[in-house]
Amino acid sequence: MGIQKIADMANVSIATVSRVINNPEVVKKRTREKIQKILEETSYEKYNNQFTPPIHKDIIGVIIPDVINSFFARVLEGVIKQAKKLDLPVTLYLTHDDPSEELNAIDKLIEQQVKGLVFIRSRNKEKESMKSIQKLNKNSLPFVLVDRDMSYSDNSGVFLSNASAVYDAINLLANDGYKRIAIITGPKNNMNAIQRLDGYKQALFKNGLSFDESLIYRGNFSIESGLEETIDILEQKEIPDAIFSCANQITIGCLKAINEKKLKVGKDIKLFSFNKPSASQVDNFDFSYVEHPVSYMGERSVIILNNKLVGTKGLIREIMDYKINY
Repeated sequence: MGIQKIADMANVSIATVSRVINNPEVVKKRTREKIQKILEETSYEKYNNQFTPPIHKDIIGVIIPDVINSFFARVLEGVIKQAKKLDLPVTLYLTHDDPSEELNAIDKLIEQQVKGLVFIRSRNKEKESMKSIQKLNKNSLPFVLVDRDMSYSDNSGVFLSNASAVYDAINLLANDGYKRIAIITGPKNNMNAIQRLDGYKQALFKNGLSFDESLIYRGNFSIESGLEETIDILEQKEIPDAIFSCANQITIGCLKAINEKKLKVGKDIKLFSFNKPSASQVDNFDFSYVEHPVSYMGERSVIILNNKLVGTKGLIREIMDYKINY
C-alpha cells in the first residue's frame, strides 16, 4: 500500500504521513497516533526514505530534500494533486540535501523505469547535481527542475521570481522611510541567493540608498543560520531599521532571535520575508512577506513533465508570479 492511500485513509496530507514516518515528533500526538495505527494495521514498511508503489508503466518520480520545510511540503502537495488528476502514480525520495542520496535516488528511479521526474536538487551542490542531470540525460529520462535552477545549463523547470520579488519588497521599505536595511541571504555560490541579492542592490540604487557591505549577512537558508545571523545583527552598535530574510527557514530563525532579545517584530525592528513559513511557526508575529503560489509550482511541474511525456520538444520554463503582503 502506498503513502497516498495511507493519507486518504487518515484524511491528512501526504506530507503529514511522511513526517510521521520520518520525524514523528513534529506531528501532533493525536494525528500521529491515528496515522501510526493505520500504518500498523496495513503493515506499511519504510525503506531508505523511499515510498515505492507497485510497478506501473506511467509512474513518475519525485526527488525533494525533505518535508519538514513547509516550502518543500507545499510543492509536494501540488505535485500529488496534479499527478492524481493525470492518473500518474508517484514514488517519492528524500535526499536531505545530500548529493550521494540524490544520485542513489536517481539510480533507483532509472531501475524502476519511471516515465519522468520532478526534481528539487541538493542545495549549493551544482557540480554534484550536474552529475545527476547528466545521468538523467544519458538515460533519456525527462525531468523538470523546481525552485533550484542550474547556472550553466538550460533545463525545463518552474522557478521563483527571485530578483524582481526582492526588488519590489526593498522598494516598499525604502518608500516607507526605512534607510538601513540588512539582508540575510544564502551562500555566494547559490543561484537563488545571487539573484535575490541582485534585487536588493538594484532597489537600493533606485532609491538612492548607499550599498553597505556590513549589512549583508550570509546564511545557508536554514533556521539555525537565520538565528545566528539575526543575533549578530541585533548585537551591533547600530541596529538596522529592517531585516530582509531571503528564505522562509531563515525567517523562523530571525523571529526566534528577535524574541530572545525581548524585541518586538514590527515595532522595534521591521522584518520582511521571502516566502512565508507555515502558520504554526509564525503565529502572532507582525512581519511582511513575499508570497509565491508554492503548491501551484508543484502542479505546474507535473503539467510540464506530462507535456514532455506526450512529445513536447525543447525547453519549458516558467517563472512564478507573486504578491506582497506588507
